Amino acid sequence: MPAALLQYAMAADGKDRFLWMNPGCGELWEVDVQTVALDPNVLWSMMDAQDLQLMRPTLMESAATQADWTQEWRITTPSGKRKWIRGVGRPHREADGSVVWNTVVVDVSDSRRSIEATRESEARFRRLLEYVPNVSVQGYGLDLTTRYWNQASESLYGYTAEEAIGKNLLDLIIPAPMRPAVVDAVTTMIQTKEPIPPADLTLLRKDGTPVEVYSSHAYLDIPGREPEFYCIDFDLSERRESESTRALLQSQLRESQKMEALGTLAGGVAHDFNNIVAAIMGNVELALDDVSSHSPVHTCLLEIRKASRRARDVVQQILAFSRRQQLERRVISLRPVVEESIRLLRATLPAGLALHADLALDAPPVLADDSQISQVVLNLCTNAWQAAEGVVKGRVDVRLAAHPGPLPPSHHTFWAKLSVSDNGHGMDDATRERIFEPFFTTKPPGKGTGLGLAVVHGILRDHEAVMQVESAPGKGTTFAIFFPAVSTAEQHAISDAQAEPSQPARARQTGQDGVHILYVDDDEIIAFLMERLLQREGYEVTVFADAPSALAAVQDPDSAFDFAITDYNMPGMSGLDFARAVKAAKPDLPVAITTGYMSEELKAQAPAAGVMELIYKPNTVEDLVAAVARLAQAVKKIGKK
Repeated sequence: MPAALLQYAMAADGKDRFLWMNPGCGELWEVDVQTVALDPNVLWSMMDAQDLQLMRPTLMESAATQADWTQEWRITTPSGKRKWIRGVGRPHREADGSVVWNTVVVDVSDSRRSIEATRESEARFRRLLEYVPNVSVQGYGLDLTTRYWNQASESLYGYTAEEAIGKNLLDLIIPAPMRPAVVDAVTTMIQTKEPIPPADLTLLRKDGTPVEVYSSHAYLDIPGREPEFYCIDFDLSERRESESTRALLQSQLRESQKMEALGTLAGGVAHDFNNIVAAIMGNVELALDDVSSHSPVHTCLLEIRKASRRARDVVQQILAFSRRQQLERRVISLRPVVEESIRLLRATLPAGLALHADLALDAPPVLADDSQISQVVLNLCTNAWQAAEGVVKGRVDVRLAAHPGPLPPSHHTFWAKLSVSDNGHGMDDATRERIFEPFFTTKPPGKGTGLGLAVVHGILRDHEAVMQVESAPGKGTTFAIFFPAVSTAEQHAISDAQAEPSQPARARQTGQDGVHILYVDDDEIIAFLMERLLQREGYEVTVFADAPSALAAVQDPDSAFDFAITDYNMPGMSGLDFARAVKAAKPDLPVAITTGYMSEELKAQAPAAGVMELIYKPNTVEDLVAAVARLAQAVKKIGKK
């Protein structure tokens, strides 16, 4: 037989000996069987010490109980080979009281090495999985009892390994409605040996909160062991958050592109609309010169002028909203600005909603841009009445008052306080924390862009204002804004610094020493207005409807223009291009540009192009007359006629 067969005897006094051994024993132990029969210690000396200590107790127990004996142990043969061997013996008692075992001993080194390798591999596998972050791995028996639970599983589901191992999968992380489906899936996996298909699942943490995971499975059927399966779960929270962030960024990009398009549109609208407004305002000013202040027509003209100025301010708000123009602050009283804004709001106030204003007369002056402050009031009040819609006796209150006392983080100690309150639905903490984020809105699609409060926040930051927000669900909302007050001394200093050069009186003037002005504008209405206006001021004016014709006149040696005024936005050649061409042809000829869109780019490039004055077109009457007077003075200083 391909094994070691032997008969081992142990006398009643404990002495042992081998009664016989087959040749297989010699091959296994690499010894002469005759020698071993005389001296059993030859075999025992090859045995590892720790295994030898276990050998005798097992033999004594088998002798006492007459039960089969089995044992595995390690030996080192005379040639130095390390072997795992296994012995199985059946005892019987002789008449003299000795016990004899008929024994089979086989070399199990290969199988033991395989088992050890498997154990080491499994240990490495478990150590690897134990410390892999963000990959939750659990092992289960076919009865769904938990056998393995790595650290990532502890983090994901909240159970420690000690809490999870030995518990049923269903009781740990499977929501009750899913349990029958899980049992069916595991049953199918056991029958087919095919793993459960991976899928996105919503499971449960220890605290009962849901967690989204991507779950895949591995079915292991190792010979000699009970089959088991493993779940590999990936937490989808970060992915969901990333997808949400990406969607938000894409939405913001789209909104940003819309805003860029709006900004581009605003420049065109400003040019075309401001031409119309400038024509209205200019003709009103001319008409007021020709009408008695006691005439009913005079009153109508004043109302037209007021409406046209409001139209001019609307364009300014469009430009400010699209961030296409930097507006300058000056010392103003907030009361008239707020009053005018409220008057505009009342025209569009929803039915059933009340708007109340309490504007103190003693509110201090502030350094601000009135158009931007109007934008703040309009945005806050619009938000307020939208919040109060559907509320019985909905109400919006606007208050303006003086507010003494420090407000961190600013060092100012006196303020003008503007507040807008509503009795609407209010906001929870989470909403209140995000209200100033661009594009964040609680309104349904199509009802809001999420830009209103973001614009307010930007304007107030530029004004060094402090804002406080009070709101709670069901208790309405109050936005309180504190503008730093301007002291009397500061007011005088700012007023002096902002003071413009004295302008000629609006009374008609004559005899401007023959000053000849070249005026270029492709808009016939504006060109005709400017011609009449400047002629009334006593100037000689030659008007051109296109820049090339005007440039040809400048280049004509017989021309005698004292200075040129050109529109900025013209087809074929912009006002800057015209100014550069004039400078190249006649370097000493002053040039002014009128525009309905005073961009920062224009302001930066104008001096290098030889432009001496920039005139905002809706203010044509006031600004143009003053600019022409300054240019005329400059001409006189350099000896021009």
